Amino acid sequence: MPKHRNSFSAAEWQALRVLVEHLRGAAKKDRELIRGGMRGMGFYISDYSRAEDRFVTSDLDRILQEGKIRVE
Repeated sequence: MPKHRNSFSAAEWQALRVLVEHLRGAAKKDRELIRGGMRGMGFYISDYSRAEDRFVTSDLDRILQEGKIRVE
């Protein structure tokens, strides 16, 4: 399992945004696959939010703005 990361390339960041967009309306089995893809990139929602089912793209924007994540 990849370690938790807080630095991502621009391409990885865009991929994370797409995954988060799909996460919200996905069926439970699909949400698990989507979160698995995110974890495969080293991004864990639980590092930034307690409610995985409510994590949305504006949350990504917020953690980037707060400096918790870097995009290189």
